[in-house]
Amino acid sequence: MFERRSALAPYLAAGGRDGANGARTLRISEVRGWHLLQLAAFDARGTHFHDALAPLIGAELPAAPGQQRPCDHGRILCLSRGQYWVDSRDAAWLVDLSRAIPPEAGAATPLSHGRVRLAVDGAAARALLAKGIAVDLHPSVFRVGDFAQTALHHTGILLERCAESRYELFASRTYSASIWEWIIDAALPFGYDVRVEDIGDNK
Repeated sequence: MFERRSALAPYLAAGGRDGANGARTLRISEVRGWHLLQLAAFDARGTHFHDALAPLIGAELPAAPGQQRPCDHGRILCLSRGQYWVDSRDAAWLVDLSRAIPPEAGAATPLSHGRVRLAVDGAAARALLAKGIAVDLHPSVFRVGDFAQTALHHTGILLERCAESRYELFASRTYSASIWEWIIDAALPFGYDVRVEDIGDNK
C-alpha cells in the first residue's frame, strides 16, 4: 500500500500564534491514522448490498441521511440514500468490505488518499467555523455526533461535531491547503496551537 504523506507539512511546521489578547484558545490539528471507504448501493432497497455487508460490520446500516452508527471496526455514516462512508483505523477490514460487495449490488471506492481530516477544538471553534460555513452550528441544532455535507471557502467538505467544542472536517486533499489557510486566518483573533493527532496505524 502506498504511504500516505501529509499535504499540509509546511503549514504544520509554521506552528501556532497568539491571539489578540495573547492567549491561544484554539487547537487546530491534522488528524492521521484513519482510513475512509465510500459505499454505494445500486438496488433501490439495498437488500443484497446489506446482506453482503452484514457479516463484516456487525451492525445495521444507518437508516437515514445524517445518521451514523458504530460497527465492529469503526463507524458508518449515511450521506444520502444508499450512499455511505465507512471510517476505520483498520485498512485491511475496509479491503474486506470492498471485496464482499457483489458488483450487481453496489460499489466501494477508497477515499483515504483523496481526503484530509482536520480538527478545530476549543471554546472559539463554533465562532470560527460560523464565519464561513452556512450551517446552523448552535448546540441545540448541530449536536454532538451530528454531521453535514456543506462548503467552506468554496470547497465541499463534510463537517462533524465530535465533542462539546470539537469539530472535524473532511476535505479534498487537492484543496486542503486553501482550507487550512482559511482556518488559520479566521483563527488569528482567537490565537491557536497547531498539532498532529495520530489516532491509529497510519499505513
